[in-house]
Amino acid sequence: MSFPEDERTTILTPRLRRTAVVTAALAFLAVSLVLGNELMFLVTFTLLAIMVLAKLFAYWTLRPLRFKATGTLEALEGQSAPVVLSLVNEGVFPRYLVEVKLLPHAGIEVSDSPHLVFGQLLPHQPSEATVKVKFRRRGFHPIGKAILCAQDPLGLFVATREVQTDEQVLVYPYPKPLPVVEPKGVTERLRWDESNIRAPLPSMTGDEFWGVRPYQTGDPLKRIHWKITAHQGELSIIQTLPSFRQGGVILLDRHPAAHRPINAEGETTLDELVRYAAYLIRQWVRHYWQVIFWAPPDPPLKVNGDWFPVWRKLALLEPELFNLKDLEAMGQGVILTTPYSPFLSVYLKSQGWQVWLLPVGEQGEANAYDEELSYAMGR
Repeated sequence: MSFPEDERTTILTPRLRRTAVVTAALAFLAVSLVLGNELMFLVTFTLLAIMVLAKLFAYWTLRPLRFKATGTLEALEGQSAPVVLSLVNEGVFPRYLVEVKLLPHAGIEVSDSPHLVFGQLLPHQPSEATVKVKFRRRGFHPIGKAILCAQDPLGLFVATREVQTDEQVLVYPYPKPLPVVEPKGVTERLRWDESNIRAPLPSMTGDEFWGVRPYQTGDPLKRIHWKITAHQGELSIIQTLPSFRQGGVILLDRHPAAHRPINAEGETTLDELVRYAAYLIRQWVRHYWQVIFWAPPDPPLKVNGDWFPVWRKLALLEPELFNLKDLEAMGQGVILTTPYSPFLSVYLKSQGWQVWLLPVGEQGEANAYDEELSYAMGR
């Protein structure tokens, strides 16, 4: 691939320059043949030799150049990330005026101008430029390829070379906010008088102080909070919660029959459900709720405080066939699916499960995601 010569910014394009030189050479050749002037023939030969040398010079300029695109190995879906374009001259002599045009892979947008000019490339010294790119979809993405372009000093020829970059970037799904969804264990908190003292959410290091409540018959005396008892004039009992409160299971339905394409860029409803799942897992972990992520047919994955392993799993999740008869063995939790799921009836019949359906239009496209997920409670 090469740059179209008629798109260059100079008034005289390389094609026009070559045409002028060839026209002059033919004119001198005609005059030398008619008049028998050997000097005119020498001028013709010189012009043709200049054209040959100019073309060789242009390709000679590109030959020792090594191109590399580096940057962050991880990025977030929909957000800009820096990519460093490096050009190294591995030859003996310096090179001048080398242009680089970055051709990003499908699904990648370049925020800055992808057309760069390196004025001088000294031997064995890298020259770098940084551009901002945006990854539109999760998964592993190659950065793309680049076209190196160089001219001879007279501007007669443009030499180009296409270079493919091997670097790949892991793009994490962007957590898309979901209506407040709490695991069942959250609704079973111990209650106490609002006037009593409370403490922050428990940490992950073990049992932590949570609050106090009035004394009830049978409570152990060692749990009495003596300072508050003395202050209020009635017995108060210390309440604690474990480091991880009771949470639930987040089931992501990735059966191929459950999903439909949503745009021309290849995104499907699974990509949208992955974004909701990322948000839900992150929120539960931040609130110290137990999280078990399950994307059948893979085994359930328990999230122990660090949610990045499951975030990486979400980045690489693809549709896969599985079979599901009931959910009794998995307890209770949240299901993210679509109305096309072959297991929708199983989900709705499962006791204690919250079923969230992604709205899908009649044409198979999601409703532009202006609507929230519809909610249904299992039996």
